[in-house]
Amino acid sequence: MTIDDREKPSDVLARRLLRKNRTATLSTLDTETGGSPYGSLVLAACALDATPLVLLSDLARHTRNFKTDNRVSMVFASPGVEAINMSRATIIGKMEPCDDARLHDRFLRRHHGARNHMAFADFHLYQLVPESVHFIGGFGRIETLDAGDVVLGKARVEVLTEAEADIVEHMNLDHTAAIRAYAHSHADRPGLDWRMTGIDPEGCDLARNDADARVDFSTIVEDAAGARAELVRLAKEARHEI
Repeated sequence: MTIDDREKPSDVLARRLLRKNRTATLSTLDTETGGSPYGSLVLAACALDATPLVLLSDLARHTRNFKTDNRVSMVFASPGVEAINMSRATIIGKMEPCDDARLHDRFLRRHHGARNHMAFADFHLYQLVPESVHFIGGFGRIETLDAGDVVLGKARVEVLTEAEADIVEHMNLDHTAAIRAYAHSHADRPGLDWRMTGIDPEGCDLARNDADARVDFSTIVEDAAGARAELVRLAKEARHEI
């Protein structure tokens, strides 16, 4: 794992957990029981800076809860690992509405089936603005991380956020063989019909039917040129390995 000089290993690993997982456990303060913790399994995605995103119905109990008190937490965990050795990150912060159309589109590319929900007026996108991160990197490795170190600064992602949709469209139209090679070689997920659903400063997200894959970059990129360089490097490596 190559890490940017500005990053600590735990910050990177926590952020990778957020980026890789498509579901998370959302905990809110329950209005019906006087503020008891209320947990829900939710679909999750991330903005390019790793801010967690959720698409929720206003009719849902958890949404009613955080509209009364927006203090929440979300747990992201490594799937398929014995619990005692499982890496997980608890993001503590406040839930806020997200009106950025680019992030709406990003969430729906990540969760294609959620497009059906957008036909209903009660569904809205929200973002968890982190205040602290409790990271467990496995047995005996426990740290409380500064949210400002885990979530990348807006200045580092704005240029790539603007370019993301065009990059993803271009890759899916003109470079399907490269995407297939990324999935096969870098994510150990062979098969046809893989498509790119998102790209961020630290990697790209792929999907095929109900399957998904995450491919990490070797360094943090901040613009389209940097993303292209990493995608070209990954494709060359994949050709040597397949």
